[in-house]
Amino acid sequence: MTAPLHGDPTLVKLIDHCTWANDAWLDFIAHHFHADEFLMKRIAHIFAGERAWFQRLAGTEPDRQLWRLMTIPELRDLQHRHRIAYDDVLKGDLNRVIAYKRFTGEEYASPVGDIVLHLALHGAHHRGQMATHVSATGTMPINTDFVQYCLMNRV
Repeated sequence: MTAPLHGDPTLVKLIDHCTWANDAWLDFIAHHFHADEFLMKRIAHIFAGERAWFQRLAGTEPDRQLWRLMTIPELRDLQHRHRIAYDDVLKGDLNRVIAYKRFTGEEYASPVGDIVLHLALHGAHHRGQMATHVSATGTMPINTDFVQYCLMNRV
């Protein structure tokens, strides 16, 4: 069990769900689908996207390799580091606006809270793709929806 996150209670709960669901999918893929390139790319993309946004929030140039395959140990390491990064971000000023450039070249500015919400939704989108893919193989995907998180974690 990981230490609780701190900050805005609603956003903390959403991000805690996100990290819980990512952990569950990472374990599921590692045990049942570690050779499935579609799943490995999607889970890696979730973490690579988080990393890019954390780099932007820190004022550094983000890693542009958003679709590269990573090993399970690399993904577990990123997941651990990102949990710490989420806690730091959630304890900070969520209204702080940061300027950034998308990989497509457009320049924008967004509040930190909106970026954190984007990360939660981005992960949910790709976990949904993974569940659909697993279902197509004839395997029952794991249930990582928000209600399941709340029931399992008594939140």
